[in-house]
Order: sequence, then C-alpha cells, then structure tokens
Amino acid sequence: MALTIVATAGAAEANSFVSAAEMTAYCEARLNASMWTAAAAQLPALVEATRDISLLRFAGERAAGTQALAWPRSAAPDPDAPAIDGAGGERPGEFDAGEIPQRVKDATCELALQYVKAGTADVAALDGSIGVVRKKVDVLETEYARPHERARGLARFPRVMAYLAPLLHVGASGGLQVVRT
Repeated sequence: MALTIVATAGAAEANSFVSAAEMTAYCEARLNASMWTAAAAQLPALVEATRDISLLRFAGERAAGTQALAWPRSAAPDPDAPAIDGAGGERPGEFDAGEIPQRVKDATCELALQYVKAGTADVAALDGSIGVVRKKVDVLETEYARPHERARGLARFPRVMAYLAPLLHVGASGGLQVVRT
C-alpha cells in the first residue's frame, strides 16, 4: 500500500504537518535542497519528521483529544504575534486553535530534508563523528569531547530547533543541552 500524506490540521488520521506540495515549495526557496526532488523517500521523510517533532513538549494543549499530532494547540503563545494588552498587562498573542504554525511547518520541512540528506544512515542514532576532538590515524586513536557536550536528538539540527524553541513548554529542552562555560 502506497503511503499517503494526510496534512489536515487536527485530523485523527493526520501523519504530517505539511503536504508534499508545501514541502516542495519550501525546498524551492532553500539553497542546497535539490536532492529533495530526486529522493524516493520523500513521503516517509515527512512522516518521520512529523513524528519526531510531535514528541516534543509544546506550550498549550492539544486542540482536540482525537487529533493524531501535537498541533494544532489551544492556549499556545505565538512568539511572532504582537502582544495583547489584557487586564494583567501585556501577554503574547496565541495561535488559532485550528492552526499549525508556520514555524512547525518549516521545522518539519527542514527535518525531512535532513533525513533525506542522511540517506540510509540512521538519523535516530548518535552520530559517531560529533564531538571528535582529536583523531590519530597511526595506532587508530580517537578522542571525544565529554559525552554531555555532544548534541543528541533534534538538538543535532540547530535550524530545526531555532524554529521550534519558542514554541516549547517552559522547562522543556526538546533535546537541547545547556552547557555552562
């Protein structure tokens, strides 16, 4: 059975935050994204990217108990909207409860593109080349940075996290590590 993308906001059978057409439009406006059009795994990459992003702890609540994905959400602050002057002072505007933010769509497109670029590599596995401080060829010696300094999860994709970080629940790192120097 062929995979079909269902990008309907709030649908119980939704499997992607973006349609294939939205993904193609994103890649047309991005440098070094030509491999997307030649990739056979386009649709699975969209589904996998959506699945990984849906696991993050976003601010607000799911708009409906029957929706399959993390978005749309109600009471989710919109960091890009002008502040609303309420009785308690200014507070950020909120996303419409039926809306998937452009930030989430862009992050999904970017992550799907990174998955296609990875090819057959398991993107869920920790990249063994991350954190290499010194590599010696003769006698094969490799020295890594301290393990807590190695990026894990979606933190390995800084552009994706730049889109998503303002939408995350306060205290949720989404795989980001804070390293004090």
